[in-house]
Amino acid sequence: MSIHTPPSTYILRDIVDVAVPESVAWWPQTIGWKILAFMILGGCLAWGYRRIKLWWQNRYRREALQALATLDLGLPRESATSLLTILKAVLVYLEPQNSALFGDALLQKLDSLLPSATLSSVKGDAEVKSDADFQYQGEIGKKWLAVSLSSQRSLTEPELVTLIAHTRKWLLLHRNAKLDNAKPISVTNKGAQ
Repeated sequence: MSIHTPPSTYILRDIVDVAVPESVAWWPQTIGWKILAFMILGGCLAWGYRRIKLWWQNRYRREALQALATLDLGLPRESATSLLTILKAVLVYLEPQNSALFGDALLQKLDSLLPSATLSSVKGDAEVKSDADFQYQGEIGKKWLAVSLSSQRSLTEPELVTLIAHTRKWLLLHRNAKLDNAKPISVTNKGAQ
């Protein structure tokens, strides 16, 4: 910004100089704009904090989804055992008391954490809507646990695919008691955040 100086030549010495107005400041002069700016800044910081906190609290979901993606359908027994390990680790993370669960109690706990209203209300994912009747306490779930315990039993590939697909949806949508107001990961981002 330049400062205005009156002309110094003798021809212009009797001319009265025009008053130059003060320069306009870029920072608002009234307190209202400052208050509004601080309120907007505070709101953005609070929103950012909540988003980062939710992202951090849902990291176990992303890690479980990554582990789920590494399962090999060609090895059904090993995949079934790995699937049990993944779900057990998630349950223990949610509540350490879940480490003692096995058998029907484990299957019941898995089903209890997935609200059916959430499963049927997801938009844009036809697979979730068509598979809303699946329950871990059903025939496939019980067979899955038996395969995890016995080397003589095995899951068929379609059963394993169904189990892995439902487990993926369970990881995306289950309720977490640690997060009072947490929302599940969006189905459209496939948990790859």
